[in-house]
Amino acid sequence: MKQEVIHKALEGLKQTTGIQAIFKEKGPLDGVLEFVYNGATNVFTVEIKQELRTHQLQQIENYFQRNEHFLLIANRLFPKIKEELRQKEIPYLEANGNIYLKKEGLLLFVETQKPLDIEKNKGNRAFTKTGLKALFYLLQHKEAIHLPQRELADLTHVALGNIPQIIDGLKETGYLIPLNNKTYVWENRKELLDRWIAEYATVLRPKLLKERYVLKGNWETIPFDNIKTAWGGEPAADLLTNYLRPKKLIIYTKENRMDLIKNYKLMPDKNGEVEVLEMFWKKNEGKTAPPLLVYVDLILEGGKRNKETAEKIYNEYIQPNL
Repeated sequence: MKQEVIHKALEGLKQTTGIQAIFKEKGPLDGVLEFVYNGATNVFTVEIKQELRTHQLQQIENYFQRNEHFLLIANRLFPKIKEELRQKEIPYLEANGNIYLKKEGLLLFVETQKPLDIEKNKGNRAFTKTGLKALFYLLQHKEAIHLPQRELADLTHVALGNIPQIIDGLKETGYLIPLNNKTYVWENRKELLDRWIAEYATVLRPKLLKERYVLKGNWETIPFDNIKTAWGGEPAADLLTNYLRPKKLIIYTKENRMDLIKNYKLMPDKNGEVEVLEMFWKKNEGKTAPPLLVYVDLILEGGKRNKETAEKIYNEYIQPNL
């Protein structure tokens, strides 16, 4: 997938600017891009993306700050994303040849090419609503991929018939490499997490929203039945890190409206400060949703403090499992 993006981008760059560049696969990121312009050799550390979503901008900014000469290469970038990148002076190259590059007297800016179509993985069950539920468990428990499929179906809370199709989808996209009939090796799990976040935001999360409520009293004193109901988002992040004072409240639950009213005195209100979503995993443990989901809630909500807290949760709870 990344090789295809690079191939298109180099062709696009040649067509729009006349520059013939060479790409080499070597660290610290996806590779290095070299080209000569006006007699000077330019070398960039490259990160390759299919698309870029708002929640990934902080990661790209970190790469830009940590690498002296950084270049983002993407198959397609949305106009708002490109505007934000230019405001931060982060160089980018699209596969169609559109480019923004400002570096020590060198300025390349082309914005004339129509965006290329993104090829969707039609029929790939790994990124359907059901597949995303299974991936949520596998992102937390990578060794579970070696369990019998019936056991994996039970743990991921999806029907047994979906498991082989989800595994096939992961193999098709290169995130899962089969060594033999029973053994797999994971590839690019950080990239898979980014893909999961983007798909979760558009495919699964909108289906989970139940209702909004008004909360009477202090959120910290509500006696949740934590097997059925738990905090997500900012309150969960506060419980995990003691670093964030929540302003927006998220609850994940398996309880219905009457249970929430009766048990916790939550009152339905379309403008309420509490967003209630369906708990889509099998069993909850503790006062918060799994840290992976809390991290995702913070990333999707955005804001400086949320991003800082998300990074703490990522480093402590998520990165060790990737």
